[in-house]
Amino acid sequence: MREDRFTGKAAIITGSAQGIGFQLARDMAAEGASVAISDVNAALLEEADRQLSKAGITHIAVRCDVSKRSEIDNLVKKTVEAFGRVDILVNNAGILKNFSIEETTDELIDATIDINVKGALYAIRAVTPHMKKQKYGRIINVSSICGKMGDHSTTFAYGASKGALLSVTRSVAYNLGPFGVTCNSIAPHAVMTQLMAYWDEGRRQDAAAKIPVRRLGTVEDISALMLFLASGEAGFINGENVNINGGYYMD
Repeated sequence: MREDRFTGKAAIITGSAQGIGFQLARDMAAEGASVAISDVNAALLEEADRQLSKAGITHIAVRCDVSKRSEIDNLVKKTVEAFGRVDILVNNAGILKNFSIEETTDELIDATIDINVKGALYAIRAVTPHMKKQKYGRIINVSSICGKMGDHSTTFAYGASKGALLSVTRSVAYNLGPFGVTCNSIAPHAVMTQLMAYWDEGRRQDAAAKIPVRRLGTVEDISALMLFLASGEAGFINGENVNINGGYYMD
């Protein structure tokens, strides 16, 4: 960990009241960043805000439903007002539900696309003018192994939404690269967060046994990768999707 890697930088992390997003917020702040955390769950966000304040971390907490364009715009506005800039955007907010194809309702399809895809599109659009003006930016989209190989364990809408993020990543990389802004995505698998609470112990052990490193992923694993992609050191990495799954899926 480098204490000065993000000094003078401001980051927005969606879905950051718990899990991967909260770990990343703490880690990025430890390396000098000012952080805007956001979440749709007000109670969880309040607790995350309290913990960051107790730790003396420079941050703001903004409740945000990423499926609503006006709330994304407000998040970006408040970030710029608080920190004077926005250098890093991590589209981490997401929804994952465990249903068969027949059980997947219209409402779940809409919610999955609205949160996982449209939320990222809204956020990228909102930060683009700021990043282009300062000729610097790092955008990270949290995709999934399901976006690459298809999904056999959750609703089929989830795999579709995460696959869409791979295309979004490349499109943004092409369009914003000339302005010093990179866009990359990551594809995790078997990271034990609240989204994966539906996995019982037997399933977790079975999944770990099939991963070459013989363990499940942690929020610290994912945060470490995103810290690198969000840093100046990753300036020549653009439009890529990075697998992080212990070797379960390689391409």
